[in-house]
Amino acid sequence: MASKNKSVSVIMPCYNDGAYIEESVSSVRNQTYSDIELIIINDGSDDKKTVDILEGLSKDGITVLETEKLGPARARNVGIKHANGKYILPLDSDDIIDATYIEKAVKIIESDDNIGGVYCLAEFFDKRQGRWVLPAYSLEQMLLDNVIFITTLFLKSDWETAGGFDESLIHGMEDYDFWLSIIEMGKTFYTIPEVLFFYRIKSLSRTSNFMSNSENVNSTYAKIFDNHKALYARHYDLTIGIMRRYLIDFSLKNYEYSKYIKYFNAFKKFRAFILKVRSALLLPFSFLKNFSKTACKTFKRKLASGFRKTKIFLYPVLGKPYRMIFKRKSGEK
Repeated sequence: MASKNKSVSVIMPCYNDGAYIEESVSSVRNQTYSDIELIIINDGSDDKKTVDILEGLSKDGITVLETEKLGPARARNVGIKHANGKYILPLDSDDIIDATYIEKAVKIIESDDNIGGVYCLAEFFDKRQGRWVLPAYSLEQMLLDNVIFITTLFLKSDWETAGGFDESLIHGMEDYDFWLSIIEMGKTFYTIPEVLFFYRIKSLSRTSNFMSNSENVNSTYAKIFDNHKALYARHYDLTIGIMRRYLIDFSLKNYEYSKYIKYFNAFKKFRAFILKVRSALLLPFSFLKNFSKTACKTFKRKLASGFRKTKIFLYPVLGKPYRMIFKRKSGEK
């Protein structure tokens, strides 16, 4: 059991991630920081491979809790309730962390009581590679939208103060809501300027499903705003200022986009006109081409027919010499 001193509990919800979870677990086991416990929440997995792997991990001494399709927010809450660590690090069962991430994060959060969370730079892998470019952390930016991913180190005591992740946010963004709760406590976040987190991109994900449904997006952001009215009211001028700048930027981008659409449509019309002109110019040549093909075929047929008639006429007139010549040329036996 991990001590409550500077111990870290890694919380890993899992639903049918048998193809990836061993890689995620290995990234936790390979940490340079030693005071770690790993808690996996099997959230109703029904894939045999996943179930078998989790049974093996449980026999290997890793805590595996069983839940029934609660979803990420509720599953994380269950795991954190059972956690012994002073610090919590959520990690999805298909993502991985660098071997030094926890050690570096603990050192930073221990150095300043005003720091409520520590995260890092990140990269995509699997279906998409490259840097995950997020805006730099600032209060102004967080009032507008989330810039912090879930795999961020924070205090369990702050989770308790906030009341955990909001389980009513069933479509996602419960992490954003939780970060705003930490900000309301008067704390800030620190970004380690190194790539220490690797976020797996799959064909389908909870985030992509969420962003494709405008009704869910609107209702989720409205709920988050409602949860933190006091924070937005306290920073009213800042909130109004960033909203105004965002709307102006959006309007300008939309105007530029509309100009490009206008140019593109004009180009399409011009291209269609050119194709029509080309067809009109080539029409006579097309007619001549077809006419010449037909004429050649007709000439060949008539020539062949005339030759046969000539052959029939000359055969009896010229007699044997002609017949021998014709046989040699035609190959008759």
